[in-house]
Formats: sequence, C-alpha cells, structure tokens
Amino acid sequence: MRREVKIGILTLVVFVIFVWGYQFLKGKNVFERNNTFYIRYENVDQLEVASPVLVNGFKVGSVIKIKIDPEDYTKLIVTIDVSEKIQVPKNSLAIISSSGLVGGKVIMIEIKGFCEGNDCAQSGDFLKGEVLSMLGSMLPQTELDIYFKKLSSGLIGVVDSLKNDEGGEKIINDTKAIISNLSSITANLDALIKGNERNLSASFENIQKLTQALKSNDAKINAIISNINSITGSIKNSGVDTLVEDGKKTIASLNQNLEKLEYVLNDTDQAVKKIDGLLTGIEDGKGTLGKLIKDDKLYDDLNMTVKHTNLLLQDLRLYPGRYFNLSLFKLKKPPYQKVDNDPAFELK
Repeated sequence: MRREVKIGILTLVVFVIFVWGYQFLKGKNVFERNNTFYIRYENVDQLEVASPVLVNGFKVGSVIKIKIDPEDYTKLIVTIDVSEKIQVPKNSLAIISSSGLVGGKVIMIEIKGFCEGNDCAQSGDFLKGEVLSMLGSMLPQTELDIYFKKLSSGLIGVVDSLKNDEGGEKIINDTKAIISNLSSITANLDALIKGNERNLSASFENIQKLTQALKSNDAKINAIISNINSITGSIKNSGVDTLVEDGKKTIASLNQNLEKLEYVLNDTDQAVKKIDGLLTGIEDGKGTLGKLIKDDKLYDDLNMTVKHTNLLLQDLRLYPGRYFNLSLFKLKKPPYQKVDNDPAFELK
C-alpha cells in the first residue's frame, strides 16, 4: 500500500473520531437513530446545550441546540434529540425543570397516554413547552396545595384553642414579648450588618464569582456527569463479575500449585539430606567408596595391580611365543632375553 493512501486513511479515521467525540460531548450519540423535536419557550431558565431530556426520570435524549426564534425575538427555540424507540404523543408537554438544589436544568417530557401512528409526534414537529420554578420542580402543584391547606387548618385550630383557653391570654402576652425581643435582636443585627457591610459585600462578590464560574462551566459539568454515567454503565455491562470469578479460580489453581511445589521442595530437602549423609560417610571412610578414598593401603594395592598388568601386557607384546606356541614343529624355544629398561626392575 502506498504511503499517500496510508496517510489518507489515517486522516479519515482521525476525522471520524474527532466528529464522534465532539458529538458525544454535546450529548448526541451518532450511532443511534433519534427523532428531532422543537420546543418554543419564552424563557429557558439557564438551560444549556447537552442538558438531558427525561421521561419519568429516565434519560431518552439531550438538548442539541438553543437559538432565538427568527420570527419572534421574545421567544427561544430549543432543539432536542429523542431516541427513536420512544413514541412521543403530539399532546406531550416538554417542561424545563431543575434536577436538584445544586443541579442543572433538564427537560422532562410529560407523556399523556400511549400513541400510535399519526397520533405520535414525527421528527421535526414542535412540542408544547413549559417552565417550572425551583419550588415547582421540587414539589408538584397538587402536593403544594395539600400542604398549604393542612398548614392553614392547623393555624386556625391553634388560634381557636388559644382564644378558648384560660391561659391563652398569657400565651399571647408571652408571644408579644418574644416578638419584641426579636425586634430588638433584629435591630442589633441590622447595626452589626451595617458595621460589616464592606466585608459582607466582598464575601457576596466572591460567592457571585463562584456561581458565575459554575454557571459558565455548567454544560461541561453536565457532559462529564453524562460521560461518567455512560462509563459506569459500560463497566457494569462488561462482565466484571465473570472476570472476578475467573480471578478466584486462577488464585485457587495457584494455591494448589503452591501446595504441590511445597511437597516437591520437601522431597528435595530430604534428598539433599541423604546426599549430605552419604558424602559425610565417604568423608569418614565408610563404605566401599569411602574406603577407596581414605584407605591408602587399598590404593597402593590397586596401583600395584595396575603396574603388574602393564608388565604382563608389555611382556606379552614383546615375547608372544612364551604364551602361545603356534609352530607346527617342535623347535627349541629361544632363551629369555632381558629387555632394556624393563619396568619390572623399576618397582619398589
């Protein structure tokens, strides 16, 4: 493959990875088919791009674009991507809400019933939008009404009991005294605040800078949290339990092999001890090998036997007629002649 082709393929792969990563940081999965919907709001309440889109608390998409309505500058158009698997009825309500006291903004799609065919919103349709306050995000309107009704009935009961009670007047007087004390305390507190107004202003200014910094990085923080959720989900689905189980089996197998190795080391230690005892016996002159090494007389006898054997072989080589009579006729044997440098005479 030519070098130019390799460089072109590498450039294309890097470009695809860059586009995928950019879209992923924006909260959009390019490998999943989504439907695109538009919502028109008068105020997005600090909603950011990549904010999640939820259905009953479950993430089904994300915000991909926020722009001013070109036909009406007092309104904003929010573009969201929702998974194609979610069938969204046309009468659904897209509500901007807070995810918590310190959380960011999310869009909750309130689905009213099941839809089928033309009753479902198609990609490119507009959904009806609504914005909830922080208190409205934390508590539904029906629950707030119930709480206020119970609080009102409780206060009315307390006032009635104080009026009908003999000691009610004393309680009212004590309450007035408490209110007077509170008034004095608030006056003192007001004086204290005025005396430290400069320090408090500096503190509030620092807090404001901190909140602005958090606000400017809200999209990044949401993207990071979304990425962390994706990573944890991938880890959960990657078969970690299987890996742990395989690790346990491997550790058990290693323990068995270590036990076998311990037995082999014990046998080796015993063998070494036996060899050490054998060498000690040889060193002490015990046994045939020990006597051969330690007994000088045995060594001299063996040495003498070897020399005699050499003499016999040399005599046999020089005078074979003394040992083998191969003549067909009986002839007189030649007399023995002394050999010069006969080793027999060198023995002592």
